[in-house]
Amino acid sequence: MKHARVKFEEVRIPLFTEAGLTLLEDLCPAKQVPVLYDADLVLWDSLAICEYIAEKFPEKRLWPEAVNERAKARAVSAEMHSSFQALRANMPMNCRRVIDDFVPNQETQNDIARIQHLLDSALQVSGGPWLFGHYTVADAMFAPVASRFHTYGIETVNRVGPYFKRVLGDVSMQQWYSDAEHEAEVIPHAEV
Repeated sequence: MKHARVKFEEVRIPLFTEAGLTLLEDLCPAKQVPVLYDADLVLWDSLAICEYIAEKFPEKRLWPEAVNERAKARAVSAEMHSSFQALRANMPMNCRRVIDDFVPNQETQNDIARIQHLLDSALQVSGGPWLFGHYTVADAMFAPVASRFHTYGIETVNRVGPYFKRVLGDVSMQQWYSDAEHEAEVIPHAEV
């Protein structure tokens, strides 16, 4: 929504704190983030939120226009949404750290390899600069992965390095990092 310049009010929930637990209880039906409120509609799933925003603001072109490319973008986004459990578990997102000596286990290496193949293939077909030419939901879905690769010093292949550099240099991502710098909370399991 930030990248697409869709106006919204953000409520920061300090996870793993008493205040955060209260906010999760009050605001989040699934007791996790993100959650979107739009009048009487409540959406508690990131991919459902992306689909809704894309449909509500078609002029933002958050999916590719061609049917085949849109289907591929949805598949890429859905794979990110439901997969890569080893990467998520062993490389928790932490915008405030850089780990110099991280060595991923085999399952995490498998996730890293699949992600790089997936992204490199999309970039090869589209020609970039984003996964499907222009910025789409698929790029938003992989922004946390770009952050994780940066945090843990994961070497990239072919077109993935320049792509992640573009993702991390995006104004909305830079704002995310800036906001993280001002947070005082520490999530112990994310301090690998």
